[in-house]
Amino acid sequence: MKCYKDSLSIDQEKKRQAKNSRLIEKSEKKLNELGFTLVTRNTHWIVYDNLGGRYLFEDSESLYKFCYRKKYQHAKDEKKPIFVIKKSGAS
Repeated sequence: MKCYKDSLSIDQEKKRQAKNSRLIEKSEKKLNELGFTLVTRNTHWIVYDNLGGRYLFEDSESLYKFCYRKKYQHAKDEKKPIFVIKKSGAS
């Protein structure tokens, strides 16, 4: 069951806003580390990647989950071994 913003008490609303701002700060930090661009609008966030991709988020939790996935995907890609095959001079 979802709780609507209008039915929250003042304390609950303050806690929700604090949580959202912490998630946004963490997301912004992670995105900067990975080379993404974050654009903040009044009601949503837009993330641009280096290849021209665009991602739109309407809540801070989905933005944070996206950052979390990208961070660990990036770490996983860096751990992949790179094999170099040397060609000998004698044929």
